[in-house]
Amino acid sequence: MDVQKLHAQNNPDLFKTPQSPDFAVSFFEKMLQEDTKYIYIAEENEQALGYIFFKVVERDENPFLFARRYILIDQISVRPEAQGQGVGKALIQQVEIIARELGITLIELGSWDFNTSAHGFFEKMGYSKRYFELWKMIDI
Repeated sequence: MDVQKLHAQNNPDLFKTPQSPDFAVSFFEKMLQEDTKYIYIAEENEQALGYIFFKVVERDENPFLFARRYILIDQISVRPEAQGQGVGKALIQQVEIIARELGITLIELGSWDFNTSAHGFFEKMGYSKRYFELWKMIDI
């Protein structure tokens, strides 16, 4: 919910502001019915400190790209009061454990331009930039 609020504050035309703590429960229940999607929750004293949601992606070969299989980290969130305590690191490391178990050597993730603290964290964890996505909103 914390990261969703951050996204909604920075891109209100794109992201919804959560209206309740359980705003995405049915979404995650549906996602987790697929065996290629995973969620891990970090908790302490029965309190959630953060979570990571990721999926295994398989892309067929085409005339432009080779076939590839990778993990896409779709979402990661750590409660503000738990940041800097190793929660995010533990969540990322869990994804890397699963990747190794599945024989997957590539993990991808995206981060919005405004989220510079996340960029620093991901780079510290060994992730590097390799693709830039640009966009433009136009009047109609």
